[in-house]
Amino acid sequence: MKLFRLLLICALVLLLLLAGLVAMMPAKAALGWMQGRLGPLQMEDVSGTIWNGRAGRVSAHGQPVGALNWTLHPLALLGGRVDVDLAIEGTEVNAAGFVSARRDRSLLLRDTRITMAAQRLQPALDIPALRLLGEVEMQLDEAEFAGMFPKRLVGKAWWRDAAVSGSAEALLGTLRADFRTDASGALIGAIEDEGGPLVLEGQFRAALTGYEAEALLSARDGNPQVREALQYIGEPQPDGSSLLHIQGRVLPFR
Repeated sequence: MKLFRLLLICALVLLLLLAGLVAMMPAKAALGWMQGRLGPLQMEDVSGTIWNGRAGRVSAHGQPVGALNWTLHPLALLGGRVDVDLAIEGTEVNAAGFVSARRDRSLLLRDTRITMAAQRLQPALDIPALRLLGEVEMQLDEAEFAGMFPKRLVGKAWWRDAAVSGSAEALLGTLRADFRTDASGALIGAIEDEGGPLVLEGQFRAALTGYEAEALLSARDGNPQVREALQYIGEPQPDGSSLLHIQGRVLPFR
């Protein structure tokens, strides 16, 4: 009995020592061992530990993303999950939130915020005469991904300090979108203004086969700058408003 108790104590001590070594393992060494399993993700200028670390330069598919900070939750490993708080500091996109990777390779996101320059919306909106100004902030309340595709998504987005320049210049105010996935897995949502110079009302839908959006825009109280800008957006309507309809493909199907 005493021998068994001694062996148990020794085993516990060894486990504690091993846990301590893992906890203090440099992140650079851990990522060096895992590099072949990270796929298109490349990390450089790595510091900290495997539990609390930072990569000064991160790229995906050869494109720079920015700096990455992470904090792992060790107790989640006992349940077969990898739970981590992430923060991305990029030149064009910033993001922070909680991510949980499961055994079935699904990802859960919670309380995630993403900010980026409104100019990144330019290819989707296809308004070549105008340059989009301001910042887009996205809030993901609930998100579940299988592979790279969302199974469940609930959130909001704001285009803050929305404005355009180029062939016309106008301040538009703050624009908002509420979105969620429906029973088919498609992302649906509604867009509206929050009382600024632009009156906006519309809806959108996005699925694997493509996306489509339609919105009616008009100048609040006849704002002359907005009315001028609307000449370059969508199709003019008899009442002076503009109907914008956009569509495109998400995946390059042939």
